[in-house]
Amino acid sequence: MLQGGTGSVLSRGPGRRGAVVKIGRARGRWRGSVAGAARGGGGGQEGETSPSLGAARLKRLPLGGLAVFGATVGTALDLIHGRAGVLTYNPAAGGVALPMGAQTSVWVPALLAAFYACDGGLYLLLCRGDGDGVTRPSEVLVRFAVLGMLLQVSAILYENYVPYKTIRAVLALLACANWLSFDKRLAGKGSKREDRVNSLKSLGLSVFAGVAAPLIECLLIGQLHLWSYPRADTFLAPGSSVGNGIVQHPAFSGFPSWVPMCYVFYHPFLFSLAACLQDRKDGRKDDDEDEGGGGGSKSPVALT
Repeated sequence: MLQGGTGSVLSRGPGRRGAVVKIGRARGRWRGSVAGAARGGGGGQEGETSPSLGAARLKRLPLGGLAVFGATVGTALDLIHGRAGVLTYNPAAGGVALPMGAQTSVWVPALLAAFYACDGGLYLLLCRGDGDGVTRPSEVLVRFAVLGMLLQVSAILYENYVPYKTIRAVLALLACANWLSFDKRLAGKGSKREDRVNSLKSLGLSVFAGVAAPLIECLLIGQLHLWSYPRADTFLAPGSSVGNGIVQHPAFSGFPSWVPMCYVFYHPFLFSLAACLQDRKDGRKDDDEDEGGGGGSKSPVALT
């Protein structure tokens, strides 16, 4: 006689107590394996192809929003160095002179849109954990203000002909302080191992961008002559000697050695912007907007 629902068989015999034999779970596993074998193995969600999974992950990223912010906000931030003369845009290749000594290029919005979408998307895919809290717009505004001040500091140091080794040291200290205030997962109390790993990955992504972006700039300015750095001291190609120990480099071939620091301290703003846009796209709200508290109205959804 069957009692107690599926998975339990109650057998009674003379002089014996009932013995419960649980076979439902094993039977279910056996049926599932047979069905999977009949479908050709794997089956179910495990049979999803990698291309379709990758396309779904990319579709969830707020790449459009990041590109828009790069083309607008990024272009506005770039005016700080353009006004100070850190770089000079080539009028013959789209350079545009603006009031108050500022300058830009018709190519800047497209290039910064690609930069924001690429780096912000990589951060969301590689460095943001499932349990990370909601990023409020107010946090993004704070990071934006800090970034603007750091760029202005670098411009002031450059305009006053401070030695590059001093500029490098000052910007490195400011970049470290900015990073520690942004990402507390590495040294925070109660941080999980996954949080520390993600923190190190995000820092590594920033450092990688600090090295790769100036090299990409050199390729662009070397091949297309879109802009140049009048007081560059780091060059990819060797220059030609003009006598008396003086080496002359082409105008479109190098960058100041402190520029990588600017890329490093740029990323806390970019990463917080990417996280905020992702939360909005996923329908997650700020803690203050959630009546029940606890980090938003919806839990994070892994980009997997």
